[in-house]
Amino acid sequence: MALALPSGASAYLSTRNISPFPRSRVIVGARWSTPRYGPPRNQWGDVMPTIWADDGNEYTIVDDGGVDVPGPGELWRSAPARITGTPPKIRFTRVGDPDAPPPHTFAQIAKDAALWSGPLGPYYSSGLVEASGVFYTTQQRLWNFLVDPEFPGLQGIAYSTDRGAHWQMANKAFAAPLGNLSWVIRGKGGFYPDGWVYAIASEREYNASTLLLGRARPDVADFTDPSRWQWASGWAGPDRGSSPAFSSSLAAAVPIAGWTGHITYPEMAYDSPIHRYLLTFEYSYAKTTPAMWRNGAELVILEAPHPWGPFSFVAHEPEFGPSNGYAAGFPVGWISRNGRDLWLKWAANWNGCASGLDCSGGYGFNYRRMHLTLAGDR
Repeated sequence: MALALPSGASAYLSTRNISPFPRSRVIVGARWSTPRYGPPRNQWGDVMPTIWADDGNEYTIVDDGGVDVPGPGELWRSAPARITGTPPKIRFTRVGDPDAPPPHTFAQIAKDAALWSGPLGPYYSSGLVEASGVFYTTQQRLWNFLVDPEFPGLQGIAYSTDRGAHWQMANKAFAAPLGNLSWVIRGKGGFYPDGWVYAIASEREYNASTLLLGRARPDVADFTDPSRWQWASGWAGPDRGSSPAFSSSLAAAVPIAGWTGHITYPEMAYDSPIHRYLLTFEYSYAKTTPAMWRNGAELVILEAPHPWGPFSFVAHEPEFGPSNGYAAGFPVGWISRNGRDLWLKWAANWNGCASGLDCSGGYGFNYRRMHLTLAGDR
């Protein structure tokens, strides 16, 4: 079981608008309602896109870690896991054969880089979704994270028909600057009432400036073929409150939101009881590595009536933790029936934590419950 961690003197949510987005008129308050909970003892790693599958459980892909790793210090490049129970009592179970391929330590990888692999091959994953009973996950082409360049694209989108136990590789490349393509999670088993599954992406790992929106039909042929994807490329009406126009050309895509140097690992989830899409991301206070990884980061929460916006500011947390506050997001299976209480998950501390920061987050699945106040609730 995860253990409650100290909340830290600086751990608070503020609704003071520090963003270029207008203040939300729908969600007017946000506060933490539990302490932080650290990763379960049998799990470590980062990013961890999380979905609510058709069997009622949450599933995730763990990068640079795993669940029930056979030996001390061993890791997979990326590996699936099943999450059962509800917070704060959750349990992680490894999915798939631990020897296909076997994990290795960083010391072993330093001698032979080919050992740094996992069920998806030598690729990280930032996106996971289920559609029509099939799991899909991204295979990111590697980038030089030491200098934080633009992403070079995807090797492809892999898919699984047995909830992550085995993966099939389409090997159809998606162009740059795609990398951290992350699907919009709308409900149990995928949930795509308009016939489309949406995804968002920013152009680099840390402190990106733009957010793109893509979509595909919920079947293997469409999901895995970049030529069948569509990208938001403008607006059908006079403003961003209108429906977007879509193009099959990634080069024609235009940002659905932008904030120069402030978008790190964005995720979006649909809070269906209140009919709002919640967009979460962090940004690093430092602008270059290695300080970018460890000198502090800020959590930002926006909301919108549609996956494409228009976005409004909800809350932020200064000094959320070290700058590697990976992929904060709301697992939709843990949203209350009235939509006001939900759990945020994130990973932290892969490269240390600068002195004076709240360093309570662990390198794994951290989580904490948040309460939202809507206009009219009082």
